[in-house]
Amino acid sequence: MALRKIVKYGDPILRQKLKPTDYETLRPVLPQLLEDMEETCLSVRGVGLAANQIGLDYRLSVILIPESDKKDAPLKRIVIINPEIESKRGDVLEEEGCLSLPGLWVEIHRATDVTVRYLDENGHPQRVRARGLLAKAFQHEIDHLDGKLFIDYADPALKPAIKKEIKKLRTNWD
Repeated sequence: MALRKIVKYGDPILRQKLKPTDYETLRPVLPQLLEDMEETCLSVRGVGLAANQIGLDYRLSVILIPESDKKDAPLKRIVIINPEIESKRGDVLEEEGCLSLPGLWVEIHRATDVTVRYLDENGHPQRVRARGLLAKAFQHEIDHLDGKLFIDYADPALKPAIKKEIKKLRTNWD
């Protein structure tokens, strides 16, 4: 396993809408890549990591979510390849952050319930309905693969303050 460098805000790959990835092309490198992505995500206490956040143009993300609501519950790894959101329901305003914008937290609106189609790490089609943190993680990670960042959903009145905060935070990014 190896830690990967996380691409920071401003890198053009974070704004690219990634094309679907051919599973058979990805399969030979997938086991090691997933281990690296999981280790990298855990090293910075993240919930998810998209391939473009480590500089790769695969339409792939890893989500690490507690298996239950119990404190110290083990994490379940969900691998999403070529994900698409089929439907969204509900609305919640919550604070959100991102590994590519370390230290920045902004309140944004997300759907409370989503249905997502994707291929799992074995190339099998999945269709999942998610609520709560998993719904938020699906939306955040799929946004990355579509070239969107959570700050794109911020209240327009907050954008100047967000830009100012990013400028200040950037001095501490590697």
